[in-house]
Amino acid sequence: MRNKNVQDNRLPSRTAVNYLDNTKVMELNLGNPKNGWIPITFKSTDFELEFIASNIPENPIDKLCESLILLLNGIATEFCWNLEPEYYFFSLDPKEKRINLIISKNSKTSKIPNPIFESIGDFKSIILPMYRSLKKFNTLEFNEKDWTKIDQKKLDKLTELITQRKNG
Repeated sequence: MRNKNVQDNRLPSRTAVNYLDNTKVMELNLGNPKNGWIPITFKSTDFELEFIASNIPENPIDKLCESLILLLNGIATEFCWNLEPEYYFFSLDPKEKRINLIISKNSKTSKIPNPIFESIGDFKSIILPMYRSLKKFNTLEFNEKDWTKIDQKKLDKLTELITQRKNG
């Protein structure tokens, strides 16, 4: 399967910081995987990114789940969407009650990541939309040969942390 990469052509050469609040939230859609590839759509206020990511060398959906667990424990983290040969890195950095999200594009030939999007938000505007996308993904029906489901222990741990944060 050939990788398709569609990106909004209105991206600035320098990223402007996008501030998210309860009225402005990001959206992450994890599509139906096929043959080890999954369509991804990321949307935020004036930014949209669509791409198809591979599950090689590691499953980015599991890495997203792990990253959210780390983030909820106050640890900065990053996960990678492999587009073969390019990559998108999603970096998440907690700063007090705010979360800084930076999306960078990188290729195998370039060692320096190119930031294409930056957003500052919080639990409701960044973590919850990503968590909901994982929960929705886990309800999709697809062949195990196409993609593996999220590790249930990891998803249960993430759900526990989300519940604690909502109630705390």
